[in-house]
Amino acid sequence: MTGYEILEHTADVGVRASAPSAEGVFEQIALGLLDIVGALRPGVGAAVEVNVEGRDLGAVLVGWLEEVLYLQDAKDNVITRLEVHEVTDETARGTVWVRQRQASLEGTAVKAVTYHQLSVDKGKKGWTAQVFFDI
Repeated sequence: MTGYEILEHTADVGVRASAPSAEGVFEQIALGLLDIVGALRPGVGAAVEVNVEGRDLGAVLVGWLEEVLYLQDAKDNVITRLEVHEVTDETARGTVWVRQRQASLEGTAVKAVTYHQLSVDKGKKGWTAQVFFDI
């Protein structure tokens, strides 16, 4: 099973995702983040290479999501597409396609990626991950 679901929480919002690979689950979690923010606009965009490091897989996921959020929010972009090419226990490498935002976003602003209830796990049926965002 591949996909994500939005998780409601008192002062936060989260995403739980599943996919056959670590790369797939990183992509699904990022798509969930973009769904929350309202910043996914499929189409043409400029490719930005993203490389992150972390002390463990959870920190790598947080770093990946922080980069996606930075490209969207701080650079005032929408995301047209993203791909995660490789995930290891301490790194992730991918591409995020962006274009300048032309209209207001119809979502919830995310302030930060948190470590609250963070998980990244490999099971018999594939990978699952969960992360919460401060809104």
